[in-house]
Amino acid sequence: MKKSYLKFCNLTAQACGAFAVGALILSILVIVELVFERYFFQRAITWQTELVTMLLVASTFIGSAYVLSEKAHVSMEWIYDFLSKKNIIKLKIFTSFISLGFFLILFYFGFLMVEEAFTKNYTTGTVWDPPLWIPYSSMLLGSILMILQYIAEIIKLTDEEDFR
Repeated sequence: MKKSYLKFCNLTAQACGAFAVGALILSILVIVELVFERYFFQRAITWQTELVTMLLVASTFIGSAYVLSEKAHVSMEWIYDFLSKKNIIKLKIFTSFISLGFFLILFYFGFLMVEEAFTKNYTTGTVWDPPLWIPYSSMLLGSILMILQYIAEIIKLTDEEDFR
């Protein structure tokens, strides 16, 4: 069961990383298109800036699970110099539970935001006017992915030989 869950989380994290890269590349292409449309063809831009902002936010929230799986998040590793291997693992488990709590709270409030935006049909109010539940959903999805990934990290840490 643990192996299946960890494999699922790893594959999901890889997909999140691929999505984040794709969203960044698409953002770059849209910005290039924006420059050409505005400065070379003298056309008004209506949707590009908003789409790029939404893509970058989605890339950040959804790509975070990949970053966590690769252990690339910022950490205070200088503290580890003063701790034993067992205490390092205990500290990592403790901070993982704190982070898990944060993402559970983010999930709850993200769900409320998405639900309200969806049921009340909120939009951005711009010329393009996309519904707000779509970009808000990236926060909700990102928090779910981070919850799954932190659970996987806790499982890995508790399985380490030095922890037992």
